[in-house]
Amino acid sequence: MVSSRNWHLQVGGKEILKLFYYIIVLLVFLSNSSRANIIKWTNCKIIESPFAYKIMTEVYKSVDKELFYGDFIKEENDDIEYSNITFDIDNKKFIRRQKNKDKDLVENKHNFEFINENIVKIIDEPYEIKFPFPRTTKYNGKEIETSKDTRYFAVKVNTYNFEENTILEHLYTNREKDLVRALKCESDFNIASGDTYSSGTAFFINNRGHLLTNNHVVQGCKLSKITYKNKDYDTKLIATDKTLDLALLKADLRPKSFFTFSKDEAKKLNKVYVAGYPLGKGLSDDLKISSGIVSSLKGFEDNSNEIQIDAPINPGNSGGPIINENGDLIAIAVSGLAKDQTEGINFGIKSSAAELFLRSNKISPKKSMYSGIKDNDKLREILEQGTVYTYCD
Repeated sequence: MVSSRNWHLQVGGKEILKLFYYIIVLLVFLSNSSRANIIKWTNCKIIESPFAYKIMTEVYKSVDKELFYGDFIKEENDDIEYSNITFDIDNKKFIRRQKNKDKDLVENKHNFEFINENIVKIIDEPYEIKFPFPRTTKYNGKEIETSKDTRYFAVKVNTYNFEENTILEHLYTNREKDLVRALKCESDFNIASGDTYSSGTAFFINNRGHLLTNNHVVQGCKLSKITYKNKDYDTKLIATDKTLDLALLKADLRPKSFFTFSKDEAKKLNKVYVAGYPLGKGLSDDLKISSGIVSSLKGFEDNSNEIQIDAPINPGNSGGPIINENGDLIAIAVSGLAKDQTEGINFGIKSSAAELFLRSNKISPKKSMYSGIKDNDKLREILEQGTVYTYCD
C-alpha cells in the first residue's frame, strides 16, 4: 500500500512537471486555435470551372460553335443570384445557400471536421452523374461513341480554405480526379496561423461608454479595441447574441455623442444613412457615410429581425449605425449580398431587436440631445462623433 506521503512525493516530482507541461501545451494550443464561432462567407464567385467547361466545349463543337472560357465563367456567375456560406465552428455544422436566377433556393447542410488549422473537407456520398455529350468524342486521343447521356459514379469532395476564403470542388471517379469548380468568397474574417483578425464599426449607445457592433466583428478576438478621436482604447466584451449577430462592448470613456433608438419602426421608402469603415481603413481613416432607402421590412430569407436597404454595406461596415432622417437609430449594419449581381441588397438588424438584446443585459438605451434633428450638418456630426472603428488587437 502506498502511503499518502509517498504518493505526494511521486506526484510532486516528475508527474507534476509533466502535468504542468501538458496544461501549458493545451493552453497554448487553445489560444492559437481561437477562431470565430460563426464565420460567414458571402458573394461566392466561380473563378475556375474546368470540368464543366471541358464538357460544354464538346457540346458546343457538336453545333459548330466555339466556347470561350472567360465568357463561360461570366455566364456561370451571371446565373447565380447569390451564394452564401455559414460555418458554425462550435457545433461543427455548415450551411451553404445558393439561389440561381431561374431556380429555387438550394440549401446544403453538412457536419465537418478540420483537416488542419485552416482547411475543412466535406465528402459527399457516391452518386451517379449525367452529362450531355455528342454522339462521338475524343478520350485519351481516341474517338469513342457516346450516348446522349454519359453516366458514371463519382464522389464529390469540397475543400474550404479559411485562410484564403476559397472553395475547391473535386470529383473523384475510378478514372481520375477532376477539379469541377473553384470559388472565391468574401468575408469579414482573415484567419491565418490560428489567429482571428477582424475589423468593423461600432457606435455609442449612451454616455457611459457602451457600444454596439456585430458579434462576428469581435468573436475570436483576444482583445478588441476602438479608435475614438484618433486615439486607441481597449474595450471589454459585455455580452453577445450569435443569433442576432450583436455584441455589447464597454470602453472607459464618457462620450458626449451617442445614438437614440427610434421609437418608430422603419417603413418602406424611409430615407436612411449608413456610417462605417468599409474595407477597414484601407481606403482612408475617414468615416464613410452613404444614404439610401428602406427596401423591405424583412431581411435575408425573410428574417423578421432585419430590414433591407439599398445603401451600400461592404466588409468593414459591419456593426455600423443605420439612422433615419431624424438622427435616430433604426438598424445596425450586418451584411450585403453579391454586389456584382444584386447591387443594392443589404441588411441591417432592427433597432427594436437590438433594444431587447440590451435590456436582457440590463442596459437601457438613452435619449441623445441629437434625437429628432433634421439638419444635415447635425446628422453628420452625430455620425462622426458617435461612430468608431473597432478591431482585434
